Amino acid sequence: MTAEIKNRFNQHLGIEILHRDDDGCKVALQIRPEMFNSIEGVVHGGVTATLADVAMGHGAAPHVDGIQQCVTVESKIQYLSPARGERLEAESRVLKRGSSLIMVEARVTCDGKLVAFATGTYARIQPR
Repeated sequence: MTAEIKNRFNQHLGIEILHRDDDGCKVALQIRPEMFNSIEGVVHGGVTATLADVAMGHGAAPHVDGIQQCVTVESKIQYLSPARGERLEAESRVLKRGSSLIMVEARVTCDGKLVAFATGTYARIQPR
């Protein structure tokens, strides 16, 4: 299942939505050389953090007609290992849904190896 993403930054990175349900979301992207930091072959941490944020945001509240329905209030990421490989995936799981805030966690893997763990709080919004 690939859902439509209207977020231009996510499109630029090539992020795909693989699965989404009420419990969370799974997203992925193919690693390209322009995503490396100054160490050749290692994905920049910002790319990893972005993928975790996308997975958590989509898990917190599904997009409606491609438009996000929540925003990040806070997030934290712990890098466990350098991301070296061909494909990054992030899978989120909703921890708690409140009336306006949603707490989510995500695990990021690179070619199946765990490289980062993230947590975040998301607020529901009413897009204009």
